[in-house]
Amino acid sequence: MRRTDRLALALAVAVVLAARPVAAQDDPAEPAPTPTLPAAGPPTGGPMGGGPMGGGPPGYDATWYPNQAVDGQSADFGFVRQGLSVGAPVWRGDAGMVVARVAVRNTLFFTDAVLPDSARPFPDQLSAVTAGVTYLHRFDNGWSGGLMLGVGSASDRPFDSVDEVTANVGAFLRVPACDGRDAWQFGLLYMAGGAVNFPIPMAAYAWNPSDRFRVNIGLPFSVFWQPADDWTVDLSYVPLNNVNARVTYQVAPAVRLYGAYEFLNESYLLAGRPDPEDRFFAFEQRLVAGLRWDVAPWATAELNGGYSFGRSYGAGDSQWDSLSDRVDVAPGPFVGLNGRLRF
Repeated sequence: MRRTDRLALALAVAVVLAARPVAAQDDPAEPAPTPTLPAAGPPTGGPMGGGPMGGGPPGYDATWYPNQAVDGQSADFGFVRQGLSVGAPVWRGDAGMVVARVAVRNTLFFTDAVLPDSARPFPDQLSAVTAGVTYLHRFDNGWSGGLMLGVGSASDRPFDSVDEVTANVGAFLRVPACDGRDAWQFGLLYMAGGAVNFPIPMAAYAWNPSDRFRVNIGLPFSVFWQPADDWTVDLSYVPLNNVNARVTYQVAPAVRLYGAYEFLNESYLLAGRPDPEDRFFAFEQRLVAGLRWDVAPWATAELNGGYSFGRSYGAGDSQWDSLSDRVDVAPGPFVGLNGRLRF
């Protein structure tokens, strides 16, 4: 089967699985959800606040980065990033539920840059297709927990071979404290083909002294603060390098303005790579400003833009390696839009 046929088959499977509305992978322009384990429930999200199966609402997003110079090369570098995600509960019981989700992400690059060590052209595109399920359960003693499983491919040629297949496995547990106001949270996540090649443990205490102030102490870390009725402040850190700091102002009942700092990263498995253990990493920091409009009780639209810096790409066993084939891109502006459904 040719590579294009394999990719078409994978996308067809994704569309079939996505026939119902879904929970999405977080888009960088979305406010980072408080990365806590699900409350007693039944719960509706995972513990990672945007990890492989955590998430935000279903929808579509697109962001355009105009051409910028490549350090050390006589080449420009621009791209368009798009994402589509869908999903929904596929089974409900008295004490739990199963949530299915499909997400497709694609970045089209417009550049003549080369990977300097291997002398290969920079990939024309990088794509990720993921399908996953999460089982969530509420125990009789008030505890809640769940299991997550996802499979897919993240590569310049998704599903080209078994070497480009990715898998995610996770488990989490929430233990109420202080008469249910607070909670201890524990989790374990392994992402084959992800940023690191070992399981990531999670442990945090969710402290909720008031409706206006909440802190998740540990990993993942988050702070929610509402100093005034129209203002909110959100901070979050999800291992390894996902950082979000955001201030939001509600200018009207259906309109919000926000400003944010974001540190983002992605990892891919390039087809034909010499070392099967190598991952291809993308790093980016952004200053973002945006406007969100609640166009209906069940939908939002958003326009955002800002300044991207610290953009780099390279290959290695993990993010801590001295990366080979490193490509650094000059800072520059971007503009994006997205639409989301909510239930």
